[in-house]
Amino acid sequence: MAETTLRFAEPWWLLLIPVVIPGAIWLWRWAAGRRRALLNRVVAPRLQQALLQAVNYTRRRQKLVFLLGGLTLLIIALARPMLGNREVRVELPGIDYFIALDISRSMLAEDAAGTNRLTAAKRALTQLLRQPSGDRVGLIAFAGEAFLISPISQDHGAIERSLLALSTTSVSKPGTDIAAAIELALKSFEAKQEAGKAILVVSDGEELQGDAILAARKAAQQKVAVFTLGVGSAAGARLPERTWGQPVKFAKNEFGREVVSRMNERVLQQVAAAGKGAYARLEDERGKALLGLYEQHIKRLPKGTHVRKSTDPQEVYQIPLALGILLLMIEGLLNERRRVT
Repeated sequence: MAETTLRFAEPWWLLLIPVVIPGAIWLWRWAAGRRRALLNRVVAPRLQQALLQAVNYTRRRQKLVFLLGGLTLLIIALARPMLGNREVRVELPGIDYFIALDISRSMLAEDAAGTNRLTAAKRALTQLLRQPSGDRVGLIAFAGEAFLISPISQDHGAIERSLLALSTTSVSKPGTDIAAAIELALKSFEAKQEAGKAILVVSDGEELQGDAILAARKAAQQKVAVFTLGVGSAAGARLPERTWGQPVKFAKNEFGREVVSRMNERVLQQVAAAGKGAYARLEDERGKALLGLYEQHIKRLPKGTHVRKSTDPQEVYQIPLALGILLLMIEGLLNERRRVT
């Protein structure tokens, strides 16, 4: 059932009514007293009755009623009354793209913009999501397998909240399967959106299973561009194993040597080339490289049309405004003098 409750966008204007209306009545009475006093000074008492017979006191009171009614309605119009809601449909050109974020254990290596790779990636993606656009965005998290976290949506704030909640424990299966993330994104696009589709893979490129290049080629055949953002460094960093209340330890292999994780830039470049996209490397916490990748490549893809629906309050201030002006016009046109016959 549609909402029909009357409410006001700026109700504080209504506080003027108990001030303006008594004030207008006081002024009307004060003016009437002034007229009477002036009449007593300039007209002899025996002539006053003849002059007052020409005044139509009923009309004078009507003028007061119209004046008070007009002022009240104008104040109500200023308070912006709203009655019910209306649905607004806005067509926006934009792109549909999935962010596929690597949350494998290697993303904990601390060699990205002064922090670990996952935190640096989240900061950069947050800056991207906060850019004003008509794009629709989805979120996929992957490690040894891929999961759809958020379907394609125009609510970038919800995507950001889901992104910030991700950790390396969000996917239980270890490993890094970029191909699984690309294939899941392809299945998750809306069929009606034919143009302007892309996948943004954010990873350190340490592919442990799957064939990401083959998956990227499949995406390109379906007119879905694949872009990659490399996080980490070629020199690499050790993988911390943090235990609450214990000193930081680092992961070791079966030979007792500390594991060093390095970004595999070559794989990410090959995936982007196979997907007819582009590659960038994250180098700072503000995500300039990612924003540049979006502005120079993703943003320039052929755009589809998104229909955004919203429910807005139905403003009806026009009604009291028109009635108020009408009453004030009638008040000005009313003649309080009697016709002399």
